Amino acid sequence: MIGIRADANSIIATGHVMRCISIARAIKSLGEDVTFFVADDESLKLLGGSITENEFEVVVLGTDWQNMDSESEPLINELVTRNVKTLLVDSYQVTRTYFDKLKDVCRIAYLDDLSREAYPVNVLINYSGYSTNMGYDKAYQDVTGYNNEKTSLCLGLQYAPLRKQFYDPVSEAETDADTISSFSSRDCKHVLISTGGADMCNMLELLINMIIKSKLQNTAIWHIVVGDYVDDPDRIVSLIEGCSNIVIHRSVRNMAYLMNRCDIAVMAAGTMLTECAACGLPTIFYQVADNQKYNVVFWGASEGMFFAGDVSEGEANKMVVLDNIQSKIMNYLNGTESLKGMSDSLKSITDGRGAIRIARALMGQV
Repeated sequence: MIGIRADANSIIATGHVMRCISIARAIKSLGEDVTFFVADDESLKLLGGSITENEFEVVVLGTDWQNMDSESEPLINELVTRNVKTLLVDSYQVTRTYFDKLKDVCRIAYLDDLSREAYPVNVLINYSGYSTNMGYDKAYQDVTGYNNEKTSLCLGLQYAPLRKQFYDPVSEAETDADTISSFSSRDCKHVLISTGGADMCNMLELLINMIIKSKLQNTAIWHIVVGDYVDDPDRIVSLIEGCSNIVIHRSVRNMAYLMNRCDIAVMAAGTMLTECAACGLPTIFYQVADNQKYNVVFWGASEGMFFAGDVSEGEANKMVVLDNIQSKIMNYLNGTESLKGMSDSLKSITDGRGAIRIARALMGQV
């Protein structure tokens, strides 16, 4: 049994649980059972909306997601009862004290983005493109986890836990007819826009208005993804009434299909950038949180992506970012920059099989 400890809510959105679901499915494909441990009912609801019924067991700890030290006792009881071999933890709320208690029970893996300190874990995972330059080798050279096992480092984009569809594409027969028909015209460019599952910083409406009120509207077919946790999605849909070249995609379960058929993307920074790279999709992206700053530097320096700015810095800066996005899209659509060269560059960065590699590390196979 492999355990996974992660949360999702209106504050931290769904990124942690979504990447953990990819890892959980990879673990299951290798023949091992998985149990999720979440703090509260809000996490249970959001996690449950992203997995199929009875796909994984989910245990609600009934604790404060912002105070993980307080959950040690109930979590340890669950780990012992369920004979968990390895626990994967994905949260920014962890402390050294938290891991000191857990490492006496089972192997611990930590999915890290920030490198705040060296934790006593068996497996340390950071799949960002810049992770090899964050000092992990030195920080963890003398660190051990459960059973005095030396910490194993899983670093770099080869460990990016993308969904199976990004390395084993879903057939067109399994894709809905409306999505397929939206790509029937190949005489023009197709542009994909996604602001993430919860649309942090409320960029979706601004981007739609940018398209409608500018010269962009009739220059391409626009594919707008409305995330599962976007506020008032019906109102968002109403914005594009009468716009025949703007397509709304809701409850998207095959993002790889959209990415593989679009020519350009506009994305919020996050795991989606790695998904775009796996599909070779040239991307304009923006930052929504401070913890993305290193990710922004890496992808901004790549030949296949353009950083438009940080929308978390206030409304005025959002307008600057929108101007940058509009200008760059026009350059791409007018052919002033080589989309094929950008695509080829991105495809060389990752193969998308990171979830399988992480699963094997958790199962002690590497």
